[in-house]
Amino acid sequence: MSKSDQEDFLPTREIPKKAKSGRGKEQVKAYLAVLTGPRAGSQYSLPDDRQIVIGRGTDCTIYLDDKDVSRRHASLQPFGTDYYIMDMGSTNGTLVNGSPVEKKMLKHGDKISIGQQILQFILVGPEGIPL
Repeated sequence: MSKSDQEDFLPTREIPKKAKSGRGKEQVKAYLAVLTGPRAGSQYSLPDDRQIVIGRGTDCTIYLDDKDVSRRHASLQPFGTDYYIMDMGSTNGTLVNGSPVEKKMLKHGDKISIGQQILQFILVGPEGIPL
């Protein structure tokens, strides 16, 4: 499988987590930073054990008040220490680094456009060092 195919591949089973520290705590942490829009400057810690939903619906994990954002626009799903973004059939689509995606594995620094909002995926390892 090519590197490009691997990035767009959504695994059907869990990918093993990276090595843990001697204290038994996972050292990889993921965040979404809001770069534009009414919530610019906000940062959301992403759980490593469940899916989150981004959208305009008040029941979404990350709420974006933007008429161009669907009620349930996109989801982020962790698989081990990797995170995948999936468009949930939104009207205006989800872009990663300017390209439309249905599903894609995120990398540190990727910029996600949802409606008029831009969010940045941040992945940090031990002592807050970006991966």
